[in-house]
Amino acid sequence: MIAFLRARRRTRSALSIATALVLAGACHSAARAPATLPTAAATYRDIVVRVQATGTLEPIDLVAIRSKASGLVQKMPVEVGSDVKAGDLIVQIDPRDVKNQYEETVADDVASVAAMTNAALRKKRADDMFAQRVITPAEHDSVAASFVRAQSVVAENRATLDLARQKLEDATVRAPVDGTVLSKSVSLGQLVTSATGAFGRDTAIVTMANLLKVRMRVNVDEADMANVKPGESATIRVDAVPTRGFDGVVEKIEPTAVVNQGVTFFPVLVTIDNHERLLMPGMNGEVTIVAARHPHSLAIPVDAVRPANELVAIARVFQRPADSLREAISPALLPATGNAGAGSGARFAVVALPSGSYELRAIQPGATDLEWVQVAGGIREGERVVLIGDAARARPASPPPLRLADGVARTPSRAASQAGSTR
Repeated sequence: MIAFLRARRRTRSALSIATALVLAGACHSAARAPATLPTAAATYRDIVVRVQATGTLEPIDLVAIRSKASGLVQKMPVEVGSDVKAGDLIVQIDPRDVKNQYEETVADDVASVAAMTNAALRKKRADDMFAQRVITPAEHDSVAASFVRAQSVVAENRATLDLARQKLEDATVRAPVDGTVLSKSVSLGQLVTSATGAFGRDTAIVTMANLLKVRMRVNVDEADMANVKPGESATIRVDAVPTRGFDGVVEKIEPTAVVNQGVTFFPVLVTIDNHERLLMPGMNGEVTIVAARHPHSLAIPVDAVRPANELVAIARVFQRPADSLREAISPALLPATGNAGAGSGARFAVVALPSGSYELRAIQPGATDLEWVQVAGGIREGERVVLIGDAARARPASPPPLRLADGVARTPSRAASQAGSTR
């Protein structure tokens, strides 16, 4: 019985050791199995290029109304926010002084006209008498000169009368256009100084604008300026009305650049229809400009594309030194060094092959909607490309093999040596 129990213990021990060896071998094999990377298929889709920027709403035609007359403000029926029509009263300045001046000039004009009429009658009689040789030429010339002086006095008084009439009219300030009062700087009973006087201040009584159309001024990065042109449609969303968007059109692009923290921008003005009067100057918002449309274009996710100066991201996924990967690539595809005008090199994507390995290819990217990028060459429909960002976050323990496609490798022999290499 004792011998039987000892034999049974030896059998169990042997089974346990065998099982442990099998499990260890399985774990070792699993650890060495290449990881499967996240991919997405190249497919045809519509690419809509959009440019986004933030800005502030402002009126299009801001009108500053100033007073040409001096005096106390007697009437001011408008307030900030008042809607006015062209010809509506804005400010009535005390007209007594200018009215007295106007009446004096009217009296002077009447007197000068009467004097000119009398001089005309004398000239007519002098003409008749001179024709009959009753008066001498000198006497006739004297009467004619008096008539000319009377005419000049009338002309001078008419000019003075016109200026007096204009001053009287300037005492009544009316709206030149339809619009909304945005600000005012005077109030009832305040003394207003003429803006045209020697000591006049260049201060607007009110500022107004037509708010049926407003515009948003945004600064667009110089890298996106090639996609922005006047006349392109845009969508505007403002913080004050977050539930809807507003349609707009790119009005113009200002040629003077704005540099902010080392980045160059260009001001772009977008006109917005505001017949609903939901938008007000000063509101902040975001403009999305539809710069181009590329229907039915072969595209891959943006995450699958990396420029030559970001090869380290691809090297990290396949756990290879970035320098060795860069040295294996043809120099023609990499950025030239020591040349300020050199390009940034090619764009790369990693394609999953049916054999289970992966191939680094140079592609020809086109337009992008910031999620998908158009591919003009290097990728065929249905091929699956590695999502580099997702793969880097997964950090595979056993990276799959990576080879370099023909035309990417520095030399054909180097491409062959890269096939199946994991480090």
